[in-house]
Amino acid sequence: MSHSLTWEITETTLQFTGTLDRDSLMTFWDKRNSLLDHIENIDVSGLTHVDSTGLAMLVRLKGEFQTKGRPLNVVGTSDNLNTLIELYGVQTMVLS
Repeated sequence: MSHSLTWEITETTLQFTGTLDRDSLMTFWDKRNSLLDHIENIDVSGLTHVDSTGLAMLVRLKGEFQTKGRPLNVVGTSDNLNTLIELYGVQTMVLS
């Protein structure tokens, strides 16, 4: 199975498209520091699948931003991603 994750930056928004899982996120993770310099929003509406590893990455990014005193909003969550967020009890970590 081919797992692909692509992203595009528009002003202060990083938009993910594709699959965010343990097989696809490493390319992004390795580049995240340079990609996230001016980002305030991560738009996940273009994701077709997110597994628990992808969710963990979103939680980690929010934590890194909070540690630096920077805002980061995760927007465009699907019903499936919202369910995963609720199952792991990380609503306040991801959606606030």
